[in-house]
Amino acid sequence: MDMTETVVFVNGFLEAGKTTFIKELLDRDGFRINGKMLLIVCEEGEEEYDRKELEQRKVYVEYLENEEDFTPERISEMERRIRPDIVIVEYNGMWRRKDLRFPDNWQNIVEVAIIDAATFKIYSENLRVFLAEQVRTAEMVIFNRCDGVREKLADYGRNIKAVNPGVCNLFRGAEGDIVLDPDESLPYDISKDVLELDDPGFFAFFMDVHERCEKYIGKMVSFRAKAYQTKTDEDFLFVAGRQVMACCEADISFIGFLCSYPKAYELKNREWIRAVGKMKMIYDETAGRQVPLCRITSLEVTEAPEEEIMTISAM
Repeated sequence: MDMTETVVFVNGFLEAGKTTFIKELLDRDGFRINGKMLLIVCEEGEEEYDRKELEQRKVYVEYLENEEDFTPERISEMERRIRPDIVIVEYNGMWRRKDLRFPDNWQNIVEVAIIDAATFKIYSENLRVFLAEQVRTAEMVIFNRCDGVREKLADYGRNIKAVNPGVCNLFRGAEGDIVLDPDESLPYDISKDVLELDDPGFFAFFMDVHERCEKYIGKMVSFRAKAYQTKTDEDFLFVAGRQVMACCEADISFIGFLCSYPKAYELKNREWIRAVGKMKMIYDETAGRQVPLCRITSLEVTEAPEEEIMTISAM
C-alpha cells in the first residue's frame, strides 16, 4: 500500500469539541487538497457530519463503533477502497490510546488533544489515566470553553506539560484564542526578593525556569528537596530534585535543577535539605545550551515531608 502522506489523530472526551475542530480544519484553505480524505469517526456527539456534503469535497466518512474494531487491518481495508491522501481520525477518548496499533504506512501522524476547560478538573480527578493518555503523545492540546476558568488556565497548562513537556498548549474562548500572561497564576509572586517554593511552587518553578530562564537570573529561591549526587567530577555540584506523579504510580518522574555548594561533597545522596540560593545561568556542554543553576547561600539537612512524592492536583 502507498504511504499515507498525513494522518491527523484527534483525541478527547465526548463533547470536548473534536468534531467542531475537524470541521474548522476541513474549511481551512491551507488544508484543502485535490486528492481524497478519509475521516474515521469513533464516536458521535451532538455535532454531526453531513456525509453527502463532505463526499462532494472528496472527504469520505467511515464509522467505527467498537474499540476492538480499530485495527490496522480494518483501517487498511478502508484505505484500499478510498485511497486517501490524508486520513483524519476522531478518536474516542474512553478508548485506550496506549494500546493502539496503526497501519505500517502511517508514518506521519500529527496528534491533537481537545479538552473542555470547564470540565478539565472533573475529568482529571475521575479519569486521570485516560486524560494522560490523550495528551502524552500529542503535538498540540487545545483547551476549549476557557472563559469561565481563565484564572486556572496557567495551572492546567503546566499540568499538561508535566505529562508531555514538549506539547504546545492553546487556550480558546468565545472570542477566539486566549493569550496568557506567563506570570499569571504562578503559585508564588515572581516580583518578590525571595521566592518561597512549596510543593506546587517547586513544580511551577521547575517548569517556568526552563522556559523563561532569563526571568529568574539573580532571583533568590527557598525550597525543600532531595540532594542528588551528579555524575561529574565537580564535588561542589549537586541536583536539588523531587519526584512528581502526574497520572499514576507508573508515571512518576523526576524534576530538579543543578545547584552549586562548596560543601556539596558532604551531602548524602538523596538526603533531604532546606536551602536558599541565587539563580544564574551556565552553559551545559552536554545539553548544548544554557541551563539554570542555583548558587546555594545557606543549607541545612532536614526531615522528609509527609508526602515525599508531589501529586499534580489537577492532573
